[in-house]
Amino acid sequence: MAAAEPGPEFTITRLFRAPRRRVWDAWTKPEMLAQWFGPKGVTTTVLRFELRPGGLLHARMEMPEGGTMWARFVYREVVPPARLVWAHAFGDAAGNIAPSPFGGAWPPELLTTVTFEPASGEAEATQVTLRWSPIEATAEERAAFAAAIPSMSGGWGGSFDQLDRFLG
Repeated sequence: MAAAEPGPEFTITRLFRAPRRRVWDAWTKPEMLAQWFGPKGVTTTVLRFELRPGGLLHARMEMPEGGTMWARFVYREVVPPARLVWAHAFGDAAGNIAPSPFGGAWPPELLTTVTFEPASGEAEATQVTLRWSPIEATAEERAAFAAAIPSMSGGWGGSFDQLDRFLG
């Protein structure tokens, strides 16, 4: 049975030297999202994109060493250009929730909250904060998430590096 208690939270913040609207668009226009989203070196293809509460994003990520991963988001909040909230999961080719391709315990879904704030004192800069936490995960899944937090900084950091280059 899944626990209702909140799990650990991962947070990453980055300053992007681009206007808030451009940074927002990079997250909310599928043709832009595909150019930077995912682990370093992947080729991302957005297959379905419905930017609205209850809408689905389904994407395929081709890994540089071979293999495919699938991403699945179900949007909960869309507040342009300030906030996105979605349930984030690994998926399958059909867009269903799938177990982690890395094996072992992992939360089936993660609550993802991304905020876009004008940077104080920085003209044409945007501060992005991403928060990730397990949704209704078991104790074992929450523990696996907590143990992976250090590597998430590298993973999301790499994605944010790609976004920074894309916005440049």
